Amino acid sequence: MSPSVVTHGILTRLTISLITYCLLCLFCLLATSQVDAAEYSFKSDISARTEYDDNIFVTNTDHNSVTALTLIPSIDGVIKEAQWQADINAHIQSNNYSDHNLNSNDKFFDLTGKYNGERNIFSLNANYDLDSSLNTASSDFGLVGRRVKSRKKSFSPGYTRLLTERLALVLSYRYSDVDYLEAENTGFTPYIAQTASGSLIYNLTEKDKLTLSLQGVDYNSRNDLVTYTLLDSRFGIEHKFSETLSADFLAGVSRQKSTNLVTQSFGFFGNIIIQTREVNLTNRGLVLDAGVKQILESGEVDARISRNNTTNSFGGLNQVDTIKLNYNHRLSNLWRYRVNTRYENVTAISTGTRSTDRQVLFFETVMSYALSRKWSVNGSYRYVKRKFTNVNNSGSVPHSNRIYLGMTYNFPTLSTF
Repeated sequence: MSPSVVTHGILTRLTISLITYCLLCLFCLLATSQVDAAEYSFKSDISARTEYDDNIFVTNTDHNSVTALTLIPSIDGVIKEAQWQADINAHIQSNNYSDHNLNSNDKFFDLTGKYNGERNIFSLNANYDLDSSLNTASSDFGLVGRRVKSRKKSFSPGYTRLLTERLALVLSYRYSDVDYLEAENTGFTPYIAQTASGSLIYNLTEKDKLTLSLQGVDYNSRNDLVTYTLLDSRFGIEHKFSETLSADFLAGVSRQKSTNLVTQSFGFFGNIIIQTREVNLTNRGLVLDAGVKQILESGEVDARISRNNTTNSFGGLNQVDTIKLNYNHRLSNLWRYRVNTRYENVTAISTGTRSTDRQVLFFETVMSYALSRKWSVNGSYRYVKRKFTNVNNSGSVPHSNRIYLGMTYNFPTLSTF
């Protein structure tokens, strides 16, 4: 492919991103013109970065290193009155790789609304994300040796009732629709999941808070091969040792029941016979979420340990044991850095196959420097290591190193605050 064609492709993708970004800005300006009685604030920026990754799919097979040029325009806004508030967050990520099969325009749009009554709080969240399996926030990052695009839509209303000065009831519902595009021969399975939850939160003292929560999940894969229901209950306490140190502990039990349709074909006197059988699985277990948070004079430290049940991309449910350690530090008004570390042990619990059971280690450090009020530069190093636990790991355990350098321009804030 000639350099002129490559350059034209990159410019086209960046132009599309900028046009979409300008439309979002126009929408926000129109919105503010309709809410003269409300306060509002809108912030926007554009980031550009160059990236190097020596094993982008975290694979043991032969692979090439890749480089990328990424442009990320984003906008954040809030509109509020005395009783209601609306928040918008949107950004576009235009990825242009040396391997053009990885190129994409990822889009993320989140809209949140909240209305406060005297004792009632109503909320509504809507999300639309168009990203891919290369997003490290995905629970199944690095499992397929090619980019798989995903389209995720969700809708979540919520209600909070202040029963007394100390006791609150919290109810919520979430509808998620996840689709995978051009995912043939990858095992990625589109699905619809509905989640309903309820919690009672009791402020025992100024420093202690008790929580009792119940949650139910109904999952259906779009190919009708996998369905499951999940119920879990948790009870826990949050305690503030001081104004800067707090800890919380939430534990409980879960029960999951799944149904899998397994199709087999075999020959019978020259004819192909297709047989479908139903496999039912039941799983009971423990769930846990506990952590400690220390606010420092110039940053904070947050450590957590958890066991949760998480929907995976392959039609079913994972049990995920996680240990996290995050550290943020402000060296000065100009220098900031953060370190994020995460270890996961992932086990499939709703299907008969255990081929994706794995252990994953993430390490990331990010440094940023403010050149001025409008300009800042940042750099990041990320390390990922993954090991499958139900296959013969005769070779080395694959890992990935990623480095990026970037620059951000912050546009002037539009605000009445």
